[in-house]
Amino acid sequence: MSGQGEWAQKRLPAAGVAVGVILIAGPFLATVVRSLLVWRDDSPHLSLGNFANLFGDARFVSAATNTLVAGVCTTFFSLILGFSLAFLVCRTDMPGRRWLETANLVPFFLSPYVGAISWIYLLAPHGGLLPALVRTHLGISLEWLNIYSVPGVIFVLTLFYTPYVYLFVTPPLREMDASFEDAARVHGASFWYTTRHITLPLVMPAMLSAGLIVFVTSAGLFDVPLALAAPRGIRFMPTEIFAMVQYPSDLGKAAAFGMVVLTVTVMLTLWQRKFLAGRRFDTITGKGYRPRTIKLRLPTKIAALTLEAIYVGGGVVLPLFVLLLVSFSKLWTGRFLWRTATTGNYEYILTKYDLTRTAIANSLFLAVTGATIGVGLAVLQGYYLTRGNPKRRALMETLLSLPLGIPGIILGLGFLIMALHTPLYSTLTIILIAYIARFQPFATRNVTAMFMAINPELEQSARASGATWKQTMRHIVLPLLKPSLIASWLMLFVIFIRELGATILLYAQGTETISVAMVVLSERSSGYVAALAVVQLILLLVAFIAFQITRTPISQRST
Repeated sequence: MSGQGEWAQKRLPAAGVAVGVILIAGPFLATVVRSLLVWRDDSPHLSLGNFANLFGDARFVSAATNTLVAGVCTTFFSLILGFSLAFLVCRTDMPGRRWLETANLVPFFLSPYVGAISWIYLLAPHGGLLPALVRTHLGISLEWLNIYSVPGVIFVLTLFYTPYVYLFVTPPLREMDASFEDAARVHGASFWYTTRHITLPLVMPAMLSAGLIVFVTSAGLFDVPLALAAPRGIRFMPTEIFAMVQYPSDLGKAAAFGMVVLTVTVMLTLWQRKFLAGRRFDTITGKGYRPRTIKLRLPTKIAALTLEAIYVGGGVVLPLFVLLLVSFSKLWTGRFLWRTATTGNYEYILTKYDLTRTAIANSLFLAVTGATIGVGLAVLQGYYLTRGNPKRRALMETLLSLPLGIPGIILGLGFLIMALHTPLYSTLTIILIAYIARFQPFATRNVTAMFMAINPELEQSARASGATWKQTMRHIVLPLLKPSLIASWLMLFVIFIRELGATILLYAQGTETISVAMVVLSERSSGYVAALAVVQLILLLVAFIAFQITRTPISQRST
C-alpha cells in the first residue's frame, strides 16, 4: 500500500466522521451555553434563570401537555396502522398487494404542511369541501369535526408517520422464521393469539425503533401544529419555540425549552437501548423457512381493502384532489365551480411573484446540493463504520445517529444561536448546513447497510492486484453501492424540498424555500398556497417515481 493510498484510506473516512460529529456538536453546545446565559446589566452570567422562567410559564405547561398527548397518540395509532398495513401486504393474499405496497409509502414523500392545509380545505367548518357537500346533499352539519384541534393534529400526523412504522416493520415480517408461528398453530393457537404472542414480540425491536422515531419527530414537527393548532391559539412545543424567537425574542428561554426536549430524547433513546440489550429477537434462521401467505376469507379481505382505502384515500387521494380544486379556484368557499375555474394562481406564483420564483430556485439548490454533499459524507462515514477502527465504531455510530431523534426546529434553533453575529446568519449556507446535519444520517444508515453486504475480500483482492484505495473505491465499491447511493440521494432530495421546521428559524428575505413561501402566502390567498403546493408535490412525486424505479421492491428484498 502506497503512503498516499494509506493516508487516503485512513484520513478521508475519518474526516467524514469528524464533519458529522462537528455538525452535531456545534448546535448542541450552542444551545446548552445559551440556555445557561442570563443577561444582567448588559453582561452575561451563568444561571438557571431561563429554566426557572420556562417552568414557571403556564404557556410551557400547555405546550408540553399538548405536545406529549399528540406525540403519544400519534405513536400509538401509527404503530397499529403501520403494523396492520405491513402485515396485510407482507403476509396475506389481499388483492392488489403490489400496488398497495407502493401506495402506502406515498405519504412519506409528501409534505406534512401540505397535508395539513389540504385537510383544512377538506374539513374546515366554513369553507371545507366535505362539510359543504354533506350540508348541501344530506342537510347534516359537520361542524363537530373540528380540524383546528389537538385531535386534528393527531389525525394528520398519524397519516404522515404511519409509513415510518411500515418501513421499519416490513423487513422482519418478510423474513421471520415461519416455524415459530407454525408451531403455535399446530398446538391449537388461533390466528389472533399467534399474532399477539408470536408475531408481535418477534418484530418488537423494529416496532420500538419506529415508535421512538415517530414519537420524537412527530412531537417536534412544526408544520402540522402551525397549520392546525396555532390559528386557534393551541400551543405546541415547536410553535412555542418559534414564538419565543420572534421579536422581541427570548433566545435563552427558547434554548432552555430545546434542552428539555433534547434531554427527553436522550433518555428515551437510552431506555430503548437498555430494553433491547440482553434480549433475543431472532426472526431469521438458517433453516430456509419463509413466512407462509395467509389466505383471507371474503369478509376479512373486504375489511382489509377498506382499511387500505381509508388510509390511501386520507393520506394521498383526498389531499391531492382538493389541492387541485383549490389551486384552480379564484376564491375557495368549499365549492368548486367549473365556470369560474382559472389558471391565474399558477401564473401568479410562477411568473408574477418574485418570492415564489426565488423560493422554488432556493429549494432546488438546497435539495440538489444538500443531497449530493449528504451522500458523499454518507459514503465516507459508512466506510468508517464498517471498515474503520473497531474500537471507535460503536461510539461514532451512536454520535452520528443522534440527529435522527432531534426535532428539526430544535436543531434549527441551535444553528440560529451558533450563526448569530457571523457571516453565515441569514444565508442559504446556514440552511444547507442545518439540512445536512439534520437529515444526512438517514443516508449514512442506508449506505452503511449496503457496505455491510459487500464482502471486504473484493477490496482486498483489488488491493492485492496493485489497485490503490481510490481505484478500488471507484471501480469496485462505488458501482456496488450505486443503487443505495441513488436511493439515498433521492430520499434526501425529497426531504430537503419539503422541509420547514429547520428552515423557519433560519430564513431571511431572499433565502425563502417553497415551504416557507407557502406559510407566507397563507395570509393572502388559499389559491396561491394550493398552486405552490401542487408545484412542490409535482417535484416530490417525480422524485418518488424515480425512487421506486431505482429501488428493489420491498417484496423482493431479503433484509
